[in-house]
Amino acid sequence: MKSASRLLAGSLFAAGALATLSGCATNVNTVERAQSQATPDYVADKRVVTDNTLARTVRVNSVNQATVSGNLLKVQATLENLKNNPRTIRYKFEWIDQTGMAVSSPNETWKTLIVQGRETTTISSVAISPRAVDFILKLSE
Repeated sequence: MKSASRLLAGSLFAAGALATLSGCATNVNTVERAQSQATPDYVADKRVVTDNTLARTVRVNSVNQATVSGNLLKVQATLENLKNNPRTIRYKFEWIDQTGMAVSSPNETWKTLIVQGRETTTISSVAISPRAVDFILKLSE
């Protein structure tokens, strides 16, 4: 009888510990308009994966663009954390001119972003020069 009550107590403790630990995940619930009013200008993209671990952790769902301030290219990427735990992501946009040459910018350094578990978020950047007609988005963990 004593061993049965110890087994029951141990099972209850284990179940409680499991429930507590599973509550530690920082998943994000979202609400958005059912019929979106936005009409994004999506960019057909080419992806080069050199870090398979990062590719299984964070996904680029979409990339869209706009022109701001009359003649500057703005790019926005939607990222999704595929895991339950928060992830720290580093990203950088590089700008390219019409001849394929980099348009350097001292402001375009690696930026750090924490993406909560299962969260979808956006990152964006505006080109520093109207010469920029293209971009490269780099992601690192």
